[in-house]
Amino acid sequence: MADAPSDEDDEVAITQDLSALPAGQLASVLHSGPFGLHSLADEPVPQPIGGHVINQAAAVRLGKAFFWDTQAGGDGRTACATCHASWGADARRFNTVNPGLDGIYGSSGVTGPGQTFTLKLITDDDIIGAQGTEFTQFVSVPDDPTIAAEVGTPLDHPAFGHFRQANFRQAPMIFGAAFMRNLFWGGEASDGFNGATIWGLGPNGSGVMFANVQQAALASQSVGPPGNRTEMSFSGRRLTGPVNSFASKMIARQPLQHQRVSPTDSVLGAYVNPDAPGLWCGGQPCTYTQLIAEAFGPELAATVLDRGAFTVLWGEAIMAYEQTLIPDETPFDKFFNGHFTALTPKQILGLVTFVGRGKCVTCHAGPMLTDATVAFYAQNGAVNRDGGDTGFHNIGMLNSDFDFGRGDVGPAGAPLAQVDSPFNGFAFKTPTLRNIAHTAPYFHTGTKPTLADVVDFYDRGGDFANPQRSRDVKPLHLTSLEKSALVDFMQNSLNDCRIGNARAPFDHPELDVPNGPHLDATGAAGTGACP
Repeated sequence: MADAPSDEDDEVAITQDLSALPAGQLASVLHSGPFGLHSLADEPVPQPIGGHVINQAAAVRLGKAFFWDTQAGGDGRTACATCHASWGADARRFNTVNPGLDGIYGSSGVTGPGQTFTLKLITDDDIIGAQGTEFTQFVSVPDDPTIAAEVGTPLDHPAFGHFRQANFRQAPMIFGAAFMRNLFWGGEASDGFNGATIWGLGPNGSGVMFANVQQAALASQSVGPPGNRTEMSFSGRRLTGPVNSFASKMIARQPLQHQRVSPTDSVLGAYVNPDAPGLWCGGQPCTYTQLIAEAFGPELAATVLDRGAFTVLWGEAIMAYEQTLIPDETPFDKFFNGHFTALTPKQILGLVTFVGRGKCVTCHAGPMLTDATVAFYAQNGAVNRDGGDTGFHNIGMLNSDFDFGRGDVGPAGAPLAQVDSPFNGFAFKTPTLRNIAHTAPYFHTGTKPTLADVVDFYDRGGDFANPQRSRDVKPLHLTSLEKSALVDFMQNSLNDCRIGNARAPFDHPELDVPNGPHLDATGAAGTGACP
């Protein structure tokens, strides 16, 4: 009797069958079959259930001002956008190494903080993390509303000294995040927004309920960094309260008063004083109270500090803005919209390898190329193929032994995971692959410098055969042509040109990134045309 075909035989057959199809038929099969690949433009953006917004356009306007305003940082220089200023991620190389659990700098010749990292493979526990503020004890918010930096006492950090701190994870891609069910690499930002913390409506978020908004991970995520002493805040700064708080600071200040905004900004253009930084309302400097009243109504705006609910408005407004940042004009999207020459023959082979022998689509599914979306969860349920949480996987990395990922617990000791499974241990959210050519280094730790390194990692079945490793991570035995085609597909067909050229909706105010580039204000037309 003949042996039954193996999984590998099936994968070869799938690749051969797909490769033989004309481009149009291939697109149809990948769309209608189990792969679920199609243009992101055809995917509805998940909408929050509940909330306080009464004027969506005004909420987007307020959210964009909040997101780009450097006054939000304790140092007066760190905005939400600071860690997402390069194609939605953080591309800084100076002072970005976190020495990991052992506290020893050992990557690419970096021996301490304040040095420049060159992209290379990392084999110890060092991490290339998103860069935040200097370690500082909060003292007070200046009475002078023209001063952006808070009063603080510099502290000596054991790993970073008086340099800016580097987080223990990369900054996840922000563009398209509206489709994700949970945010942050471990999914800490809940899809249920409680109005005050990232932890949602369950036990970890109990006792801080200011709101009850469902399908709102963007709002939950947004209230985390302003209170985090590594990312944006000085240590000890309160988020809400009538005095000496994040809320009281922002309410007292002109929006974007230290940053120029283009008169043709797609969202803020009508509120620009062309002769000076900041937003203007009716011929005089705007206040955040005015912008809040337009988005949420005058009653809520007038009582926001008394009610301690500024974080509700902050979260819902930033969510409204980020819902507009949809990277759906890529060659990949054009291909699935019927423009079959948008991908080269080699990129089509890469796409076929992606869904066939490479098995990438097992986790990088659907139009966002990730199984961590609201839609994938609704279609496939809470449990993945290994028995862990949908959208989270342990892929067999060497240096994640101190970051439990989805297997961690929150402040009340309740697990992050929705299902009880050992496969949640050291498991992390499947990232989108959109714009991936511009977001190196890769994985949540930044340990792989190139897409070729990523492909090699999966081709050999990961780096560490830990007991929680997903059963889908195993040697692939790809040919050199398949590897090259797979890299070509990811490198060149998943990028939305509007992002690199800062065209609407990705146009933005001026931003001076600490230890990074200076970004000039751009309007809707951006800095260049797209094909």
